Amino acid sequence: MRFINKLLNIFFPIKIKCIFCGRDIPDLDNEPFCKECKKESFFNNSVNRCKTCDMPITTKTDYCENCKKERRHFDKVTSPFIYTGNVRKLVIRLKSNNAKYLALPMAKLITERIKENRLEFDLIIPVPLSEKSYKKRRYNQAELLANEIGSILNKPVRNDILFKVKETSHQKELGFEDRQRNLRGAYNVKNWKEFDKKNILLVDDVVTTCATINICSKLLKKHAKSVFVASFARTKGNKMFK
Repeated sequence: MRFINKLLNIFFPIKIKCIFCGRDIPDLDNEPFCKECKKESFFNNSVNRCKTCDMPITTKTDYCENCKKERRHFDKVTSPFIYTGNVRKLVIRLKSNNAKYLALPMAKLITERIKENRLEFDLIIPVPLSEKSYKKRRYNQAELLANEIGSILNKPVRNDILFKVKETSHQKELGFEDRQRNLRGAYNVKNWKEFDKKNILLVDDVVTTCATINICSKLLKKHAKSVFVASFARTKGNKMFK
């Protein structure tokens, strides 16, 4: 694998560029971003973060107001970045510009946060796309990230368990209540015996109000022992209860 990566670095110069801003960097494997971007505020490393959803919080409490008021079916979210600026542009490139090569460095950064949080799980499941969306995009960015994380951590990845069975409106255009209605009946679980009483890592590219991962976790939790969530980024806050 290292030999292949070295060849890629020779023939594809993008491999030695900062994934956020495109500046030259000396070592993609060590840190896929430059010194300038390392100083940016889009790292999700605030001292106070919700212990459940990993959202930065300004008060000295363990949980954000959203997680205090809304029942969470997942056990913990971990996201190394805030969905803003160049992080947002990077996610869009992976999702919409066929920049599938970004999945590996992004997965490495997610994996570092997973290790920091000492999350223990048996298998990885990506948040699925609907059949229509998959045919249009021809790949699922969450599945790309999940596959790379699975390769790094030597964990199995299963894309035959969680399915999106209904096309939905774009979540970003909806308020909290509308998001819940929009996702009702949108997902389904198969092959539950394959993860019965096991610990699952659910992977997505971005977490916003947690509506999608909560619905998916609720379905998985009917049989799974625990459901952890890993994403590349999450929003800094939302107004779901205002």
